Amino acid sequence: MKNEKIELRLQTADCRLLTLKNMKKFILILGIILGVLTSVYAQQLPRKGWLGAKIEMKQDTIVLKSKTSVWEGFKVLKVVGGTAKAILLQENDIIVKIDTNTFKSTLELQQFITSKMEGDPIKITIIRDGKMKNLIGKMVGKPRETNERFDVIYECVPFRGGTLSIIINKPKKSGKMPAMLFIPGYTCSSIDGLSENHPYGRIVRAYADSGYVVLRVEKSGLGDSQNTVDCSLTNLYDEVANFQAGLDKLRSLDYVDTNQIFIFGHSMGGVIAPALGAQNNVRGVIVYGTTAKSFFEYQLEMNRLQIMLAKPDPFEYEKTCRLQTEIAYEYYILKKDIKEIASTPERIEALKRDWEYDGNNKIFGRNQEYWRQIVDFPLLEYWKNCTGKVLVLYGGTDFQAFSKADHEQIVYTVNYYHPNQATLIIFPETDHYLAKSGTMQNAFDLFAQGKTQTLFDLFDFDVITKSIEWSNNVMKNEK
Repeated sequence: MKNEKIELRLQTADCRLLTLKNMKKFILILGIILGVLTSVYAQQLPRKGWLGAKIEMKQDTIVLKSKTSVWEGFKVLKVVGGTAKAILLQENDIIVKIDTNTFKSTLELQQFITSKMEGDPIKITIIRDGKMKNLIGKMVGKPRETNERFDVIYECVPFRGGTLSIIINKPKKSGKMPAMLFIPGYTCSSIDGLSENHPYGRIVRAYADSGYVVLRVEKSGLGDSQNTVDCSLTNLYDEVANFQAGLDKLRSLDYVDTNQIFIFGHSMGGVIAPALGAQNNVRGVIVYGTTAKSFFEYQLEMNRLQIMLAKPDPFEYEKTCRLQTEIAYEYYILKKDIKEIASTPERIEALKRDWEYDGNNKIFGRNQEYWRQIVDFPLLEYWKNCTGKVLVLYGGTDFQAFSKADHEQIVYTVNYYHPNQATLIIFPETDHYLAKSGTMQNAFDLFAQGKTQTLFDLFDFDVITKSIEWSNNVMKNEK
Protein backbone atom coordinates (compact mmCIF):
# COMPACT_ATOMS: atom_id res chain seq x y z
CA MET A 1 0.00 0.00 0.00
CA LYS A 2 2.82 2.48 0.83
CA ASN A 3 4.58 1.99 -2.51
CA GLU A 4 1.27 2.23 -4.30
CA LYS A 5 0.54 5.56 -2.60
CA ILE A 6 3.92 6.98 -3.66
CA GLU A 7 3.28 5.90 -7.24
CA LEU A 8 -0.08 7.67 -7.25
CA ARG A 9 1.40 10.90 -5.97
CA LEU A 10 4.14 10.88 -8.59
CA GLN A 11 1.56 10.40 -11.34
CA THR A 12 -0.77 13.19 -10.28
CA ALA A 13 1.01 15.93 -12.22
CA ASP A 14 0.97 13.95 -15.47
CA CYS A 15 -2.80 14.02 -16.13
CA ARG A 16 -2.66 17.30 -18.01
CA LEU A 17 -0.25 15.80 -20.53
CA LEU A 18 -2.82 13.16 -21.35
CA THR A 19 -5.26 15.73 -22.68
CA LEU A 20 -2.71 18.12 -24.18
CA LYS A 21 -0.68 15.71 -26.29
CA ASN A 22 -3.39 15.58 -28.97
CA MET A 23 -3.29 19.35 -29.43
CA LYS A 24 -0.08 19.46 -31.47
CA LYS A 25 -2.00 19.79 -34.71
CA PHE A 26 -3.35 23.19 -33.69
CA ILE A 27 -1.49 26.33 -34.64
CA LEU A 28 0.68 28.06 -32.06
CA ILE A 29 -1.67 30.98 -31.47
CA LEU A 30 -4.56 28.66 -30.66
CA GLY A 31 -2.31 26.80 -28.24
CA ILE A 32 -1.57 30.07 -26.46
CA ILE A 33 -5.27 30.88 -26.19
CA LEU A 34 -6.03 27.43 -24.81
CA GLY A 35 -3.18 27.82 -22.35
CA VAL A 36 -5.01 30.69 -20.70
CA LEU A 37 -7.89 28.33 -19.97
CA THR A 38 -5.71 25.48 -18.69
CA SER A 39 -6.62 25.91 -15.03
CA VAL A 40 -10.27 25.13 -15.73
CA TYR A 41 -10.45 23.03 -18.88
CA ALA A 42 -7.11 21.38 -19.73
CA GLN A 43 -7.71 18.25 -17.69
CA GLN A 44 -11.36 17.79 -18.63
CA LEU A 45 -12.04 14.33 -20.07
CA PRO A 46 -14.32 13.76 -23.05
CA ARG A 47 -17.87 12.76 -22.12
CA LYS A 48 -19.02 9.15 -22.37
CA GLY A 49 -22.27 8.30 -24.11
CA TRP A 50 -25.59 8.62 -22.31
CA LEU A 51 -28.79 6.94 -23.51
CA GLY A 52 -31.04 9.35 -21.63
CA ALA A 53 -34.02 7.01 -21.40
CA LYS A 54 -35.64 4.87 -18.75
CA ILE A 55 -36.03 1.36 -20.15
CA GLU A 56 -37.10 -2.12 -19.12
CA MET A 57 -36.52 -5.51 -20.74
CA LYS A 58 -39.60 -6.58 -22.64
CA GLN A 59 -40.83 -9.57 -24.59
CA ASP A 60 -43.91 -9.05 -26.72
CA THR A 61 -45.88 -10.38 -29.65
CA ILE A 62 -45.82 -7.91 -32.52
CA VAL A 63 -47.26 -8.02 -36.04
CA LEU A 64 -44.65 -7.04 -38.63
CA LYS A 65 -45.55 -7.16 -42.32
CA SER A 66 -48.63 -9.28 -41.56
CA LYS A 67 -46.48 -11.80 -39.72
CA THR A 68 -46.77 -12.33 -35.97
CA SER A 69 -43.41 -12.54 -34.22
CA VAL A 70 -42.18 -12.66 -30.67
CA TRP A 71 -39.65 -9.89 -30.08
CA GLU A 72 -37.40 -9.40 -27.12
CA GLY A 73 -35.98 -5.95 -26.54
CA PHE A 74 -36.16 -2.94 -24.27
CA LYS A 75 -39.31 -0.89 -23.88
CA VAL A 76 -38.75 2.84 -23.56
CA LEU A 77 -40.67 4.00 -20.48
CA LYS A 78 -39.53 7.61 -20.53
CA VAL A 79 -37.23 9.83 -22.60
CA VAL A 80 -35.16 12.05 -20.31
CA GLY A 81 -32.63 13.61 -22.67
CA GLY A 82 -29.23 12.77 -24.13
CA THR A 83 -28.98 10.42 -27.10
CA ALA A 84 -32.61 9.30 -26.81
CA LYS A 85 -33.88 12.84 -27.24
CA ALA A 86 -31.37 13.67 -29.99
CA ILE A 87 -32.37 10.74 -32.22
CA LEU A 88 -36.10 11.18 -31.44
CA LEU A 89 -36.65 7.99 -29.47
CA GLN A 90 -40.21 7.87 -28.11
CA GLU A 91 -42.02 6.30 -25.19
CA ASN A 92 -43.23 2.73 -25.93
CA ASP A 93 -40.58 2.21 -28.62
CA ILE A 94 -38.93 -1.20 -28.33
CA ILE A 95 -35.16 -1.14 -28.78
CA VAL A 96 -34.17 -4.27 -30.69
CA LYS A 97 -30.55 -3.50 -31.58
CA ILE A 98 -27.93 -0.81 -31.17
CA ASP A 99 -25.62 -0.75 -34.17
CA THR A 100 -25.38 -4.52 -34.81
CA ASN A 101 -25.58 -5.57 -31.17
CA THR A 102 -28.32 -7.23 -29.14
CA PHE A 103 -28.30 -7.37 -25.34
CA LYS A 104 -29.39 -9.82 -22.67
CA SER A 105 -29.89 -7.25 -19.91
CA THR A 106 -30.29 -3.52 -19.34
CA LEU A 107 -26.84 -3.59 -17.73
CA GLU A 108 -25.28 -4.96 -20.93
CA LEU A 109 -27.02 -2.26 -22.96
CA GLN A 110 -25.88 0.52 -20.63
CA GLN A 111 -22.31 -0.79 -20.65
CA PHE A 112 -22.31 -0.68 -24.44
CA ILE A 113 -23.63 2.89 -24.45
CA THR A 114 -20.93 4.07 -22.04
CA SER A 115 -18.25 2.36 -24.15
CA LYS A 116 -19.00 5.00 -26.79
CA MET A 117 -17.96 8.64 -26.60
CA GLU A 118 -19.98 11.77 -27.19
CA GLY A 119 -20.10 12.44 -30.93
CA ASP A 120 -19.69 8.79 -31.99
CA PRO A 121 -22.17 7.64 -34.65
CA ILE A 122 -24.98 5.36 -33.47
CA LYS A 123 -27.87 3.46 -35.03
CA ILE A 124 -30.73 2.23 -32.85
CA THR A 125 -33.14 -0.27 -34.39
CA ILE A 126 -36.61 -0.02 -32.88
CA ILE A 127 -40.14 -1.31 -33.30
CA ARG A 128 -42.73 1.48 -33.31
CA ASP A 129 -46.41 1.00 -34.11
CA GLY A 130 -45.70 -2.46 -35.47
CA LYS A 131 -42.99 -1.31 -37.84
CA MET A 132 -39.23 -1.76 -37.74
CA LYS A 133 -37.33 1.51 -37.94
CA ASN A 134 -33.71 2.69 -37.71
CA LEU A 135 -32.89 5.87 -35.79
CA ILE A 136 -29.51 7.25 -36.81
CA GLY A 137 -27.55 10.02 -35.12
CA LYS A 138 -24.66 10.75 -32.79
CA MET A 139 -24.04 9.88 -29.16
CA VAL A 140 -24.79 12.59 -26.63
CA GLY A 141 -23.20 12.75 -23.18
CA LYS A 142 -24.75 13.87 -19.93
CA PRO A 143 -24.66 17.63 -19.37
CA ARG A 144 -21.92 18.58 -16.94
CA GLU A 145 -22.94 19.99 -13.58
CA THR A 146 -23.07 23.76 -13.21
CA ASN A 147 -23.87 26.06 -10.32
CA GLU A 148 -24.24 29.82 -9.97
CA ARG A 149 -22.88 29.87 -6.41
CA PHE A 150 -19.57 28.04 -7.04
CA ASP A 151 -17.45 26.72 -9.91
CA VAL A 152 -17.85 23.09 -10.95
CA ILE A 153 -14.56 21.93 -12.47
CA TYR A 154 -14.06 18.63 -14.28
CA GLU A 155 -10.51 17.30 -14.17
CA CYS A 156 -8.77 13.93 -13.99
CA VAL A 157 -6.03 11.96 -12.26
CA PRO A 158 -3.93 9.07 -13.64
CA PHE A 159 -4.65 5.70 -12.06
CA ARG A 160 -3.03 2.37 -12.91
CA GLY A 161 -2.49 3.04 -16.58
CA GLY A 162 -5.81 4.82 -17.03
CA THR A 163 -7.53 8.00 -15.90
CA LEU A 164 -10.11 8.68 -13.20
CA SER A 165 -12.59 11.51 -13.62
CA ILE A 166 -12.56 14.21 -10.93
CA ILE A 167 -15.30 16.73 -10.11
CA ILE A 168 -14.41 19.75 -7.98
CA ASN A 169 -16.85 22.21 -6.42
CA LYS A 170 -14.83 25.39 -5.84
CA PRO A 171 -16.20 28.43 -3.98
CA LYS A 172 -16.02 31.67 -5.95
CA LYS A 173 -13.27 33.31 -3.93
CA SER A 174 -9.50 33.59 -3.93
CA GLY A 175 -6.87 32.36 -1.52
CA LYS A 176 -6.37 29.05 0.24
CA MET A 177 -9.58 27.29 1.25
CA PRO A 178 -10.46 24.31 3.45
CA ALA A 179 -11.43 21.20 1.52
CA MET A 180 -13.36 17.94 1.75
CA LEU A 181 -12.98 14.61 -0.07
CA PHE A 182 -16.36 12.90 -0.40
CA ILE A 183 -16.46 9.07 -0.41
CA PRO A 184 -19.81 7.41 -1.31
CA GLY A 185 -21.16 3.94 -0.50
CA TYR A 186 -20.31 0.57 -2.07
CA THR A 187 -22.38 0.65 -5.25
CA CYS A 188 -20.80 1.01 -8.66
CA SER A 189 -22.68 4.23 -9.36
CA SER A 190 -21.31 7.44 -10.84
CA ILE A 191 -21.11 10.46 -8.55
CA ASP A 192 -21.55 12.81 -11.53
CA GLY A 193 -24.82 14.59 -12.32
CA LEU A 194 -26.25 14.44 -8.80
CA SER A 195 -29.82 15.75 -8.74
CA GLU A 196 -30.88 18.68 -6.59
CA ASN A 197 -32.50 16.39 -4.02
CA HIS A 198 -29.90 13.60 -4.05
CA PRO A 199 -28.47 13.31 -0.50
CA TYR A 200 -24.90 13.19 -1.84
CA GLY A 201 -25.55 16.30 -3.91
CA ARG A 202 -26.96 18.07 -0.86
CA ILE A 203 -23.82 17.25 1.16
CA VAL A 204 -21.44 18.36 -1.59
CA ARG A 205 -23.27 21.61 -2.30
CA ALA A 206 -23.72 22.49 1.39
CA TYR A 207 -19.99 22.20 2.04
CA ALA A 208 -19.17 24.22 -1.09
CA ASP A 209 -21.67 26.89 -0.03
CA SER A 210 -19.89 27.00 3.33
CA GLY A 211 -16.55 27.84 1.71
CA TYR A 212 -15.04 24.35 1.29
CA VAL A 213 -13.49 22.99 -1.89
CA VAL A 214 -15.22 19.63 -2.39
CA LEU A 215 -13.71 16.88 -4.52
CA ARG A 216 -15.41 13.76 -5.84
CA VAL A 217 -13.42 11.10 -7.67
CA GLU A 218 -15.17 8.48 -9.76
CA LYS A 219 -14.59 4.85 -8.90
CA SER A 220 -12.62 2.82 -11.42
CA GLY A 221 -14.48 2.48 -14.73
CA LEU A 222 -17.26 4.92 -13.82
CA GLY A 223 -18.28 8.31 -15.19
CA ASP A 224 -15.86 9.65 -17.79
CA SER A 225 -12.94 7.60 -16.42
CA GLN A 226 -10.88 6.01 -19.18
CA ASN A 227 -8.95 2.73 -19.47
CA THR A 228 -9.61 1.70 -15.89
CA VAL A 229 -10.93 -1.64 -14.67
CA ASP A 230 -14.71 -2.03 -14.35
CA CYS A 231 -15.75 -1.06 -10.82
CA SER A 232 -17.47 -4.40 -10.18
CA LEU A 233 -14.19 -6.24 -10.81
CA THR A 234 -12.10 -4.20 -8.35
CA ASN A 235 -11.50 -5.18 -4.74
CA LEU A 236 -11.59 -3.23 -1.49
CA TYR A 237 -7.89 -2.33 -1.55
CA ASP A 238 -8.23 -1.13 -5.15
CA GLU A 239 -10.97 1.18 -3.93
CA VAL A 240 -8.82 2.55 -1.10
CA ALA A 241 -6.10 3.33 -3.67
CA ASN A 242 -8.77 4.89 -5.92
CA PHE A 243 -9.77 7.39 -3.25
CA GLN A 244 -6.16 7.94 -2.23
CA ALA A 245 -5.64 9.19 -5.79
CA GLY A 246 -8.52 11.60 -5.23
CA LEU A 247 -7.04 12.81 -1.94
CA ASP A 248 -3.64 13.34 -3.58
CA LYS A 249 -5.34 15.36 -6.32
CA LEU A 250 -7.11 17.49 -3.71
CA ARG A 251 -3.81 18.20 -1.99
CA SER A 252 -2.23 19.25 -5.27
CA LEU A 253 -4.73 22.07 -5.93
CA ASP A 254 -3.07 25.44 -5.38
CA TYR A 255 -6.24 26.94 -3.88
CA VAL A 256 -6.58 24.25 -1.16
CA ASP A 257 -5.27 24.74 2.36
CA THR A 258 -3.60 21.35 2.83
CA ASN A 259 -3.71 21.77 6.62
CA GLN A 260 -7.50 21.95 6.53
CA ILE A 261 -8.61 18.83 4.62
CA PHE A 262 -11.55 16.70 5.79
CA ILE A 263 -12.82 13.33 4.58
CA PHE A 264 -16.56 12.52 4.57
CA GLY A 265 -17.46 8.84 4.12
CA HIS A 266 -21.00 7.48 3.84
CA SER A 267 -21.81 3.79 4.39
CA MET A 268 -18.91 1.78 2.90
CA GLY A 269 -17.22 5.14 2.50
CA GLY A 270 -17.11 5.05 6.30
CA VAL A 271 -14.86 1.98 6.04
CA ILE A 272 -12.52 3.55 3.48
CA ALA A 273 -12.35 6.98 5.16
CA PRO A 274 -10.41 5.81 8.27
CA ALA A 275 -7.98 3.87 6.05
CA LEU A 276 -7.13 7.17 4.37
CA GLY A 277 -7.23 9.08 7.65
CA ALA A 278 -4.69 6.69 9.18
CA GLN A 279 -2.23 7.10 6.30
CA ASN A 280 -2.62 10.82 5.66
CA ASN A 281 -2.41 13.85 7.89
CA VAL A 282 -5.94 15.23 7.54
CA ARG A 283 -7.73 17.65 9.83
CA GLY A 284 -10.81 15.48 10.30
CA VAL A 285 -12.73 12.36 9.30
CA ILE A 286 -16.54 12.28 9.23
CA VAL A 287 -18.53 9.06 8.76
CA TYR A 288 -22.25 8.37 8.56
CA GLY A 289 -23.99 5.00 8.65
CA THR A 290 -21.07 2.58 8.82
CA THR A 291 -19.80 -0.42 10.82
CA ALA A 292 -17.02 -1.38 13.20
CA LYS A 293 -17.43 -5.14 13.60
CA SER A 294 -16.48 -8.14 11.46
CA PHE A 295 -18.53 -8.09 8.27
CA PHE A 296 -19.45 -11.73 8.91
CA GLU A 297 -21.12 -10.77 12.17
CA TYR A 298 -22.55 -7.55 10.74
CA GLN A 299 -24.26 -9.22 7.77
CA LEU A 300 -25.91 -11.89 9.92
CA GLU A 301 -27.35 -9.23 12.25
CA MET A 302 -28.45 -7.09 9.31
CA ASN A 303 -30.19 -10.05 7.65
CA ARG A 304 -32.12 -10.85 10.82
CA LEU A 305 -33.22 -7.24 11.19
CA GLN A 306 -34.23 -6.68 7.57
CA ILE A 307 -36.03 -10.01 7.18
CA MET A 308 -38.06 -9.27 10.32
CA LEU A 309 -38.96 -5.80 9.00
CA ALA A 310 -40.48 -7.58 5.99
CA LYS A 311 -42.87 -9.28 8.48
CA PRO A 312 -42.42 -12.92 7.42
CA ASP A 313 -43.95 -16.09 8.79
CA PRO A 314 -42.08 -16.69 12.10
CA PHE A 315 -40.95 -20.22 11.24
CA GLU A 316 -39.91 -19.25 7.71
CA TYR A 317 -38.02 -16.33 9.25
CA GLU A 318 -35.96 -18.59 11.50
CA LYS A 319 -35.36 -21.10 8.71
CA THR A 320 -34.12 -18.32 6.41
CA CYS A 321 -31.82 -16.86 9.07
CA ARG A 322 -30.26 -20.25 9.81
CA LEU A 323 -29.65 -20.87 6.11
CA GLN A 324 -28.08 -17.42 5.84
CA THR A 325 -25.77 -18.31 8.73
CA GLU A 326 -24.60 -21.47 6.94
CA ILE A 327 -23.94 -19.56 3.72
CA ALA A 328 -22.16 -16.68 5.46
CA TYR A 329 -19.94 -19.05 7.45
CA GLU A 330 -18.83 -20.90 4.33
CA TYR A 331 -18.29 -17.65 2.45
CA TYR A 332 -16.59 -15.44 5.04
CA ILE A 333 -14.90 -17.95 7.35
CA LEU A 334 -14.19 -21.01 5.18
CA LYS A 335 -13.65 -18.71 2.18
CA LYS A 336 -15.38 -21.01 -0.27
CA ASP A 337 -16.08 -19.85 -3.81
CA ILE A 338 -19.61 -18.51 -4.13
CA LYS A 339 -20.37 -20.97 -6.94
CA GLU A 340 -19.41 -23.85 -4.65
CA ILE A 341 -21.70 -22.48 -1.94
CA ALA A 342 -24.58 -22.25 -4.43
CA SER A 343 -24.85 -26.03 -4.37
CA THR A 344 -28.62 -26.54 -4.05
CA PRO A 345 -31.74 -24.87 -5.50
CA GLU A 346 -32.59 -23.61 -2.00
CA ARG A 347 -29.20 -21.95 -1.59
CA ILE A 348 -29.26 -20.47 -5.08
CA GLU A 349 -32.67 -18.94 -4.36
CA ALA A 350 -31.44 -17.54 -1.02
CA LEU A 351 -28.29 -16.11 -2.61
CA LYS A 352 -30.22 -14.45 -5.42
CA ARG A 353 -32.87 -13.07 -3.08
CA ASP A 354 -30.72 -11.90 -0.17
CA TRP A 355 -27.20 -11.53 -1.64
CA GLU A 356 -28.10 -10.28 -5.14
CA TYR A 357 -26.11 -13.22 -6.52
CA ASP A 358 -25.65 -13.01 -10.30
CA GLY A 359 -25.10 -16.75 -10.79
CA ASN A 360 -21.41 -16.21 -11.46
CA ASN A 361 -19.09 -14.56 -8.92
CA LYS A 362 -20.79 -11.30 -8.00
CA ILE A 363 -22.91 -10.48 -4.94
CA PHE A 364 -24.45 -7.12 -4.14
CA GLY A 365 -23.11 -5.86 -7.50
CA ARG A 366 -19.45 -6.39 -6.58
CA ASN A 367 -17.08 -9.34 -6.98
CA GLN A 368 -16.96 -11.83 -4.14
CA GLU A 369 -13.43 -10.90 -3.04
CA TYR A 370 -14.46 -7.30 -2.38
CA TRP A 371 -16.81 -8.36 0.39
CA ARG A 372 -14.59 -11.10 1.79
CA GLN A 373 -11.69 -8.67 2.21
CA ILE A 374 -13.79 -6.57 4.58
CA VAL A 375 -13.64 -9.38 7.17
CA ASP A 376 -9.85 -9.06 7.42
CA PHE A 377 -9.74 -5.29 6.87
CA PRO A 378 -7.98 -3.77 9.95
CA LEU A 379 -10.75 -1.23 10.50
CA LEU A 380 -10.28 -0.50 14.20
CA GLU A 381 -6.51 -0.29 13.71
CA TYR A 382 -7.13 2.41 11.10
CA TRP A 383 -9.36 4.26 13.54
CA LYS A 384 -6.67 3.95 16.20
CA ASN A 385 -4.11 5.50 13.84
CA CYS A 386 -6.22 8.44 12.69
CA THR A 387 -4.46 11.61 13.81
CA GLY A 388 -7.21 14.08 12.96
CA LYS A 389 -10.47 14.78 14.74
CA VAL A 390 -13.31 12.29 14.16
CA LEU A 391 -17.06 12.86 13.85
CA VAL A 392 -19.31 9.77 13.86
CA LEU A 393 -22.91 10.26 12.72
CA TYR A 394 -25.57 7.64 13.42
CA GLY A 395 -29.17 7.52 12.21
CA GLY A 396 -31.58 5.81 14.58
CA THR A 397 -33.86 4.49 11.79
CA ASP A 398 -31.01 3.16 9.63
CA PHE A 399 -31.86 -0.49 8.89
CA GLN A 400 -28.66 -0.96 6.86
CA ALA A 401 -25.95 0.46 9.11
CA PHE A 402 -28.23 -0.35 12.00
CA SER A 403 -25.85 -0.74 14.94
CA LYS A 404 -25.63 2.16 17.35
CA ALA A 405 -23.09 0.06 19.28
CA ASP A 406 -20.78 -0.01 16.24
CA HIS A 407 -20.79 3.77 15.99
CA GLU A 408 -20.17 4.04 19.72
CA GLN A 409 -17.30 1.55 19.37
CA ILE A 410 -15.59 3.77 16.78
CA VAL A 411 -15.80 6.75 19.12
CA TYR A 412 -14.61 4.67 22.07
CA THR A 413 -11.64 3.31 20.09
CA VAL A 414 -10.50 6.73 18.85
CA ASN A 415 -10.88 8.35 22.27
CA TYR A 416 -9.15 5.46 24.02
CA TYR A 417 -5.94 6.16 22.08
CA HIS A 418 -6.52 9.88 21.46
CA PRO A 419 -8.60 11.38 24.31
CA ASN A 420 -11.34 13.83 23.29
CA GLN A 421 -10.59 13.30 19.59
CA ALA A 422 -13.93 11.74 18.55
CA THR A 423 -17.54 12.89 18.81
CA LEU A 424 -20.78 10.97 18.28
CA ILE A 425 -23.97 12.68 17.09
CA ILE A 426 -27.20 10.67 16.92
CA PHE A 427 -30.18 11.53 14.72
CA PRO A 428 -33.01 9.40 16.20
CA GLU A 429 -35.43 9.58 13.25
CA THR A 430 -32.95 9.49 10.34
CA ASP A 431 -32.14 6.53 8.08
CA HIS A 432 -29.36 5.37 5.75
CA TYR A 433 -30.49 7.75 2.98
CA LEU A 434 -30.12 10.59 5.50
CA ALA A 435 -33.92 10.85 5.32
CA LYS A 436 -35.93 11.80 8.37
CA SER A 437 -38.21 8.80 7.96
CA GLY A 438 -39.45 8.67 11.55
CA THR A 439 -39.19 4.94 12.27
CA MET A 440 -37.06 2.08 11.04
CA GLN A 441 -40.18 0.29 9.79
CA ASN A 442 -41.25 3.31 7.74
CA ALA A 443 -37.73 3.68 6.32
CA PHE A 444 -37.71 0.00 5.33
CA ASP A 445 -41.20 0.15 3.78
CA LEU A 446 -40.35 3.20 1.66
CA PHE A 447 -37.15 1.51 0.46
CA ALA A 448 -38.89 -1.83 -0.24
CA GLN A 449 -41.57 -0.03 -2.25
CA GLY A 450 -38.93 1.67 -4.38
CA LYS A 451 -39.87 5.15 -3.16
CA THR A 452 -36.33 6.47 -3.43
CA GLN A 453 -37.38 9.98 -4.39
CA THR A 454 -39.63 10.17 -1.35
CA LEU A 455 -36.65 9.27 0.81
CA PHE A 456 -34.56 11.91 -0.96
CA ASP A 457 -37.21 14.54 -0.28
CA LEU A 458 -37.20 13.66 3.44
CA PHE A 459 -33.52 14.62 3.73
CA ASP A 460 -32.56 15.59 7.29
CA PHE A 461 -30.72 18.90 6.82
CA ASP A 462 -29.70 18.80 10.47
CA VAL A 463 -27.15 16.09 9.59
CA ILE A 464 -25.21 18.32 7.24
CA THR A 465 -25.69 21.43 9.40
CA LYS A 466 -24.14 19.64 12.38
CA SER A 467 -21.30 18.28 10.19
CA ILE A 468 -20.36 21.71 8.86
CA GLU A 469 -20.60 23.27 12.32
CA TRP A 470 -18.26 20.56 13.65
CA SER A 471 -15.80 21.05 10.76
CA ASN A 472 -15.76 24.82 11.29
CA ASN A 473 -15.18 24.40 15.01
CA VAL A 474 -12.30 21.97 14.43
CA MET A 475 -10.57 24.55 12.26
CA LYS A 476 -11.32 27.43 14.63
CA ASN A 477 -10.15 25.58 17.75
CA GLU A 478 -6.91 24.30 16.24
CA LYS A 479 -5.62 27.41 14.50
